[in-house]
Amino acid sequence: MKKNFAKYLVYMLTILPLVGVGGGLLTSCANQDPFITAGPDDTPRFLAPSSIEGNVQTSVSQTREETFSMDIVVTPAKYTTIEWIADGHVYGTGASFSKQFEAGNYDLYIKATTQAGKEAYRIVKLSVSALADDPSFNNKEKNRWLNPGQPLTIEGKNLTGVSSLIFTPVIEEETLLTDEPTEVSCVASEDGNSVTVTLPEDMPEGSYRVSAVNNDAEHFGMGLVTVSSEAYVEGDVVEVALWEGEQAIDWNADLCQITAEQMADVPVGTEIKVYYTTPEAEYHAMRITTPWWGDTPEDNLVAQFDITNETPNPFIFVYDEHCKALVEERGAISLVGFGYTVQKVAFDMKVGETVLWEDSPVTIDWNVDLCKLSTELMAAVPVGATIYVYYDMPEAEYHAMRITTPWWGDTPDDNLVAQFDLTEETPNPFEFTYDQHCKDLVDERGAMSLVGFGYRVSKITFK
Repeated sequence: MKKNFAKYLVYMLTILPLVGVGGGLLTSCANQDPFITAGPDDTPRFLAPSSIEGNVQTSVSQTREETFSMDIVVTPAKYTTIEWIADGHVYGTGASFSKQFEAGNYDLYIKATTQAGKEAYRIVKLSVSALADDPSFNNKEKNRWLNPGQPLTIEGKNLTGVSSLIFTPVIEEETLLTDEPTEVSCVASEDGNSVTVTLPEDMPEGSYRVSAVNNDAEHFGMGLVTVSSEAYVEGDVVEVALWEGEQAIDWNADLCQITAEQMADVPVGTEIKVYYTTPEAEYHAMRITTPWWGDTPEDNLVAQFDITNETPNPFIFVYDEHCKALVEERGAISLVGFGYTVQKVAFDMKVGETVLWEDSPVTIDWNVDLCKLSTELMAAVPVGATIYVYYDMPEAEYHAMRITTPWWGDTPDDNLVAQFDLTEETPNPFEFTYDQHCKDLVDERGAMSLVGFGYRVSKITFK
């Protein structure tokens, strides 16, 4: 027994220097790397930060003066490379990233790739807002559809001093675009509300991120545009007939008449089209008036004129405030004159939705300037129209929407739509009626603003 005890004592003394306080074996590690269980054939995993650990995407909002920075932890770290990619361009590699972005909305991809070719990724929805006095383009879809080889006027604000635009292509799979930017000189309007530019005729079609450069060589992000050789299409337009037939006109105000009731739904500013033929006659003259008509300008929608070979067919006139007041007072539109035959009176009406604002998704975090539609932009929305708000809900502490103005509070008189929680049952798009209260509020306070928290807006339309 003494021999065995001595043998055990020698054994314990031999291994004791290798035993840690917790009872584990101590080992020497020259490179001090953390203990790694994942191997080169494992799929990469994101372990930190917590905002991206378990979420495919996360949202970050900041101003263009701020620097976006993020440190990530992936496994297997020894066998994984990290790329930080936006618009198809690699802006950095490694577990740490820091960059100052121009104003705009970005999908920042964090791509992890192992030596075995296995991949995983996370997306940061980065919303970078411009400063109040920065140059910017408005977000009308038509304003961001550019045809190469012809002069283009791009509307915006604070554009005084902008001397050139830099177009950097957004690289997508199976695209023929190179990653070389194109700089084009431009001329700003005196009021700073637009720039005129002519793109090169051979400029490749596709999506571009635009930077404006002013006379001091400062750069400002202007968001995304589309370059295409195709003409911009406003959307579906249908022709609505107010009157249709085959009526020879001989000064009788009852022969071709369109009542005030028929005209009630025709918006002020609409172009009215009169289709006609001119058979053999002593003379050809047209006057657009009412059943109670005379020879003064106050008596007619369109003063009498001779129809000649140069007269457009259809003849088009604008149904302005004067026309509307005259028709409502006197009961109808009448086509009179002599020597022509009316075939149709009609106007074009958009069907479907008209886009008011559209951009890469903007994350809403109570900032009334992130998604703000000016009074001028909202002037196109008639009272009674339905407005549609397209949105999505990323992971967040809570989700709430309020539709208000830059000057807002908690009373019903302060908001177009009072604050409410967004849930899975909330319709998407969310819709509301732009009634007289809404219009008065927007006209008084300068804009419609979407505020709240925990959602992202991508498009606002009306119908």
